[in-house]
Amino acid sequence: MTPFGEKSCGNVTRATGSVNEVPPSEAAHKSGNRHLMKAVAVVAVMTLIGRILGLIRDIVSAKSFGTNWQYDAFLYAFMLPNLFRRIVGEGGLTSAFIPVYNEIREKQSHAEAFRFANITISFLSLALFAFILVAEGVLNILLKIGFHSQTVMLTLELSRVLFPYLWFLSLYALGMGILNSHRHFLAPAMGPAILDLVWIGAVLWVPSWMGHDYLAKISWLSYVILLGGFLHVAVELPPLRKIGFKFQWIWNTGYEGLKKTWTLLLPVVLSFAIVQINITVDMTLGMALGPGANSSLWYGNRLMQFPLGVFALAMGTALLPMLAQQIARGEKDASRKTLSFALRSIFFIIIPSSVGLIVLREPIIRMLFERGEFNAISTARSSAVLLGYTIGLFAFAGQKIMNSGYYAAQDSRTPMRTSIIALLSNIVLNLILMVPFREAGLAVATSIAGIIQFGQLIYFYPKKVGEFPFREVGASFLRILIASLVMGVIGHYSLGLLQYELPGQSTKMRLLQVLGSITIATVAYLAICLLCRVPEAKEAWEWFRKKRKPAANPIDVENLMDGA
Repeated sequence: MTPFGEKSCGNVTRATGSVNEVPPSEAAHKSGNRHLMKAVAVVAVMTLIGRILGLIRDIVSAKSFGTNWQYDAFLYAFMLPNLFRRIVGEGGLTSAFIPVYNEIREKQSHAEAFRFANITISFLSLALFAFILVAEGVLNILLKIGFHSQTVMLTLELSRVLFPYLWFLSLYALGMGILNSHRHFLAPAMGPAILDLVWIGAVLWVPSWMGHDYLAKISWLSYVILLGGFLHVAVELPPLRKIGFKFQWIWNTGYEGLKKTWTLLLPVVLSFAIVQINITVDMTLGMALGPGANSSLWYGNRLMQFPLGVFALAMGTALLPMLAQQIARGEKDASRKTLSFALRSIFFIIIPSSVGLIVLREPIIRMLFERGEFNAISTARSSAVLLGYTIGLFAFAGQKIMNSGYYAAQDSRTPMRTSIIALLSNIVLNLILMVPFREAGLAVATSIAGIIQFGQLIYFYPKKVGEFPFREVGASFLRILIASLVMGVIGHYSLGLLQYELPGQSTKMRLLQVLGSITIATVAYLAICLLCRVPEAKEAWEWFRKKRKPAANPIDVENLMDGA
């Protein structure tokens, strides 16, 4: 893989007839993989920063607001735009927009693609503005009617403040689609991190004229979040200008590309809505199980989501525009190789992460959470949930990659149908497994439903999109799984050894024990993969080795930063 700062070999003229000459198709594929991994690295790093900032945000918010009713009202009011952020940020709007944008750019021109983008922005801006006006009117009517509950009244008031956040998020998502299509990933990936920083700042610093009671601080936080939405859009403006894009009001509801985007968008939104329904069903059944069930589901899910959010989401975000361009150009073989590379790369990270979480689940949860009200029973329950979720982690990651393949081919209906089947499967399995295994049964049901959906996406791919690389992906999966299982055994025994050599139950000792065993297991996994000549390990090692070399010239570094 191309190291950071080193120009891809795609633009280098080669002498013909050389014995060691790389075939053009293979060279192009390797160049594409390098671009993909650069994009994944940018998105993954920013996602990781966002996860860390999100943790800090929760810590400072808990310290300032605790669990009082004012903060409950704020969280309810923020839930709707935040839900919209999940749908948009994880691929809803961009998954429908990017394939059409790239198709117009490849088959017509950059100028026409920019025109299509402005038509889409104009239509969406006006439609959302009208929707927000209606929502504000309904909220005003509800506030005039009045409710006895203070929490409900404050929720309505804060919702009235936060509803315009939807408008900023929509513009941000379309800007992200344009920039990602031009291989600019850094600015769009900064959005969530900027929101967390603004949130943290609003909690830590409240102007004296706002007062210092809970209600004033909550209102201040709501208004500052609107500023965070504006900054989402503002951070994308410089790179958009750099690629030559300018915002223009163009009203053309009959434009063919707009119709095609809308057709693709509805099934995509339904697919993401089904995921949220799945979560709602799990949480509702968790409430029926009694106290502690939903908390255990929350802690287990948060830990499972960490590798999923950092690596799988980053790969899916970077993969979609590349696949869309290849499919638009009719490059079937290149798109197959790109999909194969993405799946094999994500399995190389996710499968050992899954095994590590399963083997070290209790020590990790004990190290992070077991203090105060979170006791040994809480650790046991959360560990069982984490085990249930982690079983399906590879499938959750694979879904994000496979969905990108379907969306790139402008097929959003197949992912929607598989999501519906997964939802129904999850409900049935929940009702069966929750009785003997309680909240852990809900987690296992979610994993099984995820595996069922992943299997469907693979099964239908050759019929709906193109050839699926069964042999190479399957062989890679088995090699990585075997290496990960060996790693898991080493991690288990190294933890026992460290607990014997470094005894103690303090946070510091637990940290040394867990991080020490993770380090030993990781080194063992990489060594096993290199010895067994796992291709993904070799590519990662070559990329790391070349990355340490200085850039060939300053222009290369500048080009790389432009691409980010």
